Amino acid sequence: MSAFQHLDELALLKRSNPPSAFVLVEASAERHLLARMEFHGVTHRSLWRLESMNGLEQHAPHLCQVEPGSDFDRWLGEHYDRLALTWLFSRRPFAELWQHLRRFSKFEDQGRFFFLRLGHPDALHTYVASLSHAPAPLARLFAEGGIEALYFHGPHSGLSRWVQPLFEQQDDSAAIFDGCLVWHEVTAKVGS
Repeated sequence: MSAFQHLDELALLKRSNPPSAFVLVEASAERHLLARMEFHGVTHRSLWRLESMNGLEQHAPHLCQVEPGSDFDRWLGEHYDRLALTWLFSRRPFAELWQHLRRFSKFEDQGRFFFLRLGHPDALHTYVASLSHAPAPLARLFAEGGIEALYFHGPHSGLSRWVQPLFEQQDDSAAIFDGCLVWHEVTAKVGS
């Protein structure tokens, strides 16, 4: 089963139907992930500048574009149950989305720089949840509507949640409203 078939089975594609799907993932999610993306010709780039960051390469978040029906889509689907990643559904082109997300990968506090692990779904989930009552930063993160939704997939931690900004909300009685965010718990259908 391909990764897109997994998303379809979870009814995530019906909810948003975006033109493009992207994945944020750490290089350490799979031993040969970067080589696999190169092999399949997947458009991808690190959000961190790695030239001067010895030892952090494996934690670097990578943005990659996943095309439905591609070889990489099939490979991702075969390893889906063990890969921790976040899906982004966006109308923005890859280069613009990459540039946008780079702004959120590092922050300064009291003269010290910290890198956010945007490629790890648990860390990104915590960060997004912390912004639920901060409309301006949340709107910036979601690119003023350019990012429609995020799906956090963390099989090791049991994380499986879909989040949209309030302005993207579609009618759903199972939704959990938290400040400016609308959360959806995602569970596999019985018998799947």
